[in-house]
Amino acid sequence: MNRKFIILISAALLLAAAASIVCIRHSKLVDSRKTTRLTVHFTCDTFGRLEPCGCFTGQHGGLTRLRTWLEEQGDSQPVLKLDVGGALAGSADYDLIQYRYLARAYSTMGFSALNMGGREAMIPAKTLTSLAEVSAVPLVSASLVDGETRKELLEPYRIVKIGDLRVGILGVVSPNSVPSPGEGLAILSLNEAINRHLPSLTGKCDFVVLLAFADEMEMRRLAKDYFEFSLILGGDVAGPTQEILLENDSMILFTTNQARTVGTLTANVTGEKSKRLTDPRYQIRLLEENIPQDQGLRDLVREYRSEIRRSPLDIDAADLVNPNAVPGVSSSATFVGSATCQSCHPQAHEVWGKSGHAHAFETLVKNGSDADPHCIKCHTVGFGQPSGYRRPMGSDSLVDVGCESCHGPASEHIDKHLHGKANSFKFRPLGPGDCTSCHYGEFSRPFVWDKFWPGIAHGKESEMLKK
Repeated sequence: MNRKFIILISAALLLAAAASIVCIRHSKLVDSRKTTRLTVHFTCDTFGRLEPCGCFTGQHGGLTRLRTWLEEQGDSQPVLKLDVGGALAGSADYDLIQYRYLARAYSTMGFSALNMGGREAMIPAKTLTSLAEVSAVPLVSASLVDGETRKELLEPYRIVKIGDLRVGILGVVSPNSVPSPGEGLAILSLNEAINRHLPSLTGKCDFVVLLAFADEMEMRRLAKDYFEFSLILGGDVAGPTQEILLENDSMILFTTNQARTVGTLTANVTGEKSKRLTDPRYQIRLLEENIPQDQGLRDLVREYRSEIRRSPLDIDAADLVNPNAVPGVSSSATFVGSATCQSCHPQAHEVWGKSGHAHAFETLVKNGSDADPHCIKCHTVGFGQPSGYRRPMGSDSLVDVGCESCHGPASEHIDKHLHGKANSFKFRPLGPGDCTSCHYGEFSRPFVWDKFWPGIAHGKESEMLKK
């Protein structure tokens, strides 16, 4: 009897163990079904770069390359694409025209939201709401409010459905990132903007992503203040994060660099009621020259340039005022063109004629960008100033990067010399800082004064003749 009893007990224990194993395996299967692998691609500080400008070879970036790269990823799992802000290049009318095309480009890539950054916050409230009405991608900001009513001008947040996930996207911009708010617009503090909407947002979605156009210290502080943010993407920074920053319950990532980089986070979304991001993988990708430009977006760029060419702009006005002029003070000197300098400065003029500066406008003509104010400034003389180059088809004498592009308007200097008058005017000394107003970022190979200057080296004629 005892032996049979022992056998029965052993069999029962074996059955219980087998059942336990089945339950454990089933539990793991159930848990695995609750886990979703999510990819997040994000950009920031695009600064109007629909495509690389084409002034130099070896240029990185541009949304034309970003689209190609995104399509090459072949993401099979749920994907979320977001822009943190700074897509706008400036507040001029031609910047606003370009912004509509930037939004269309982001739409073709499947972006879910464009947050408002520092430059977007500098345009008038009425203009901002008008842009939102026609934008191909929703514009979000909990920070930008009407200056009088304190009511939000845009959607403060969005809830995006990705597979079975409901992702809350809340957008903010730091007041410290906005030099001058647009007319009729006020900017809430980061905490006030968040406090207005976070409590209701968390109850409507599985987890919340904060788009914060703010600096790193501000993003870290927000992570400490609010445990609800699974992911904080930024921002107003000097460079992109090279690894995930962890603060409180949040992951912090940011990028910048004028459309030359894109950040990608892949993570598991786990949990039931309160979902978190686990097992993260992160990379920051440089959009290098060898990435082909997407043809569809290049066609969009041509469409933009066609509209810019036929659009009357404020900068074309006959009564244009120099935006850098001291109030109440006007300059008596005007631009006269490089040819006027040749008779007295033949050696310097010869050096200039052999340089790339003397053919700078040809680059714009070849690219079809010769009517785009974003490009003209650094390829003509005095564009945007009362006597400088005007579009369309301005004075041929003021095309290219000429003598006065660096030295300033020369009419007074020439007039006094021709009439034998005492000339107290002297051109100010120039240095590397004068060159970097155009030769920076994607608009130049890495600028090194000692390497660039020998190609255009010149000075007083008497000194040049001695060489």
